Amino acid sequence: MRRGRGRLMLLVVLAIALAIVTTSCSFRIIFSIPTTPAVKCSLEVVSQAFSVGGYIYVNGNYTGEFLKAFGSKTIYNVPCYQNVAVYIIDPYGYPSHTEYVYTRPGAGENIVYFYWW
Repeated sequence: MRRGRGRLMLLVVLAIALAIVTTSCSFRIIFSIPTTPAVKCSLEVVSQAFSVGGYIYVNGNYTGEFLKAFGSKTIYNVPCYQNVAVYIIDPYGYPSHTEYVYTRPGAGENIVYFYWW
């Protein structure tokens, strides 16, 4: 019987010590999950009509680029491997329809053509 009590007492002491160590402020367990850096793509927006021109928006964010009629602009730092929504707002504030493109890295891969407003 004494041997059983000794083991029980040892387990209790170990449990208390473990509780103190894991709840102390200086003890931390850090799990590190390796991640890959976010891949960015470029996107070319092309106007194919006189009526298509204006400020380019990607995923609802203004890109800082203005597209002229029958012109093209390249937008950098667009997320890769996603469906990206592209639309244009003319100088009077009217938005165009939205075009969607699935982006992937590679030259000539990500081109959006606007044939109509």
